[in-house]
Amino acid sequence: MNTPIKLDEYFFPVVQVVADPSAEDKEQELDYKIEVSLSHDKEKKFYQVAIEITSIQDDKAQQYAINVVVIGIFRVDKRFKDIKKMLYINGASMLYSAAREFLITITSRGPWGAVTLPTHSFLEQFRKEAKNMTNKTKKTSKKSSKK
Repeated sequence: MNTPIKLDEYFFPVVQVVADPSAEDKEQELDYKIEVSLSHDKEKKFYQVAIEITSIQDDKAQQYAINVVVIGIFRVDKRFKDIKKMLYINGASMLYSAAREFLITITSRGPWGAVTLPTHSFLEQFRKEAKNMTNKTKKTSKKSSKK
């Protein structure tokens, strides 16, 4: 393996794009959230990264309601120290790029034209997630020690 991370395959188990004909603002930016999850199959020696991109619906009609899940199967060089960080940042970035292009293709045939998701860095999202996990662990440890 000439790179510490290798994408074996990726696929889209969920693709939902619904155009809203009542939306009026042609320059509207899509408001969305991204969730990342990681898992590891020790027996088959691969990692799975899943990202879900979901548009946030508010009271105002939006051009598209979007829900896309993309899953990637990765292999990682065992010599790399922080595999979780690499997968969360680099793996999710690869999948996000694929989803971004996929959404451009799908929405370009819709009534509102192509939606291009902005570029996204998963580094800050990883830091927040790691901080949340640390805080949850600390809270659990404090509860356990009080018993």
